[in-house]
Amino acid sequence: MEKQVQIETPDKHTIYGFLRTPKKKSKTLVVLVHGLTGHPNEHFHFNGARFLEKHGFASYRFSLYIAAPGGRKLHECGVSTHVQDLNTVLKFFRKKFKKIIVVGHSLGGITVLAADHSLVDSIILWDGTSSLKTRIKKDFIYSKKLDAYLMDWRVRGIMSKKMHKEWTDFPLPKDAVKKLTKPLKVIVAGNGILIKAGKEYYKAAKGPKEFAVIKGASHTFIEDGTEEKLLAETLSFVKKYSRN
Repeated sequence: MEKQVQIETPDKHTIYGFLRTPKKKSKTLVVLVHGLTGHPNEHFHFNGARFLEKHGFASYRFSLYIAAPGGRKLHECGVSTHVQDLNTVLKFFRKKFKKIIVVGHSLGGITVLAADHSLVDSIILWDGTSSLKTRIKKDFIYSKKLDAYLMDWRVRGIMSKKMHKEWTDFPLPKDAVKKLTKPLKVIVAGNGILIKAGKEYYKAAKGPKEFAVIKGASHTFIEDGTEEKLLAETLSFVKKYSRN
């Protein structure tokens, strides 16, 4: 069963999301956090919620920005804005579920790593990105007219200076997880550019950890069979850390 759940933020915005629950009540909630320019109905979030339900787990996937009353706009957000909203979501559900596992895709990985880990039980990164310090920035073009950055991707978008700075200032992988003690699973796309970052996250994490490569996958896991492997790797970790 799926229903829309809206959550009000402390600064008077509205978070829009979908809570999907199995027939038998689940003690575990999986929170799915999308990446930059993403949304909660991307194929792996949409299908992932149904896959988790099939295996007895609840999920909540939500929009970090949306064209709806009270919704945030991407060009007004920074990484810290995403973190604030994720923490709001986690606080909302914390007393409703015994276990909360958070999944972050791409920039959603940074959002998850910077969140309040006292509110979560374990973390999964789906091809999580890393600080812009390590990235070639030619796809981010500063516009004096807009006083913002143009993301020169498939379709041009606008990124705030706040987002660009906070992404650049985010710690390198070895520093981003050095204090993390919660169980962590790092899943990387075999044909992507974030394998090195993923290995560094895995190596530096101090708590229980797992690492997996989805062979033949690009960053969005659209190749035949790769989504299924991504979700299978996710499920094994969810099952393992939902016990007790």
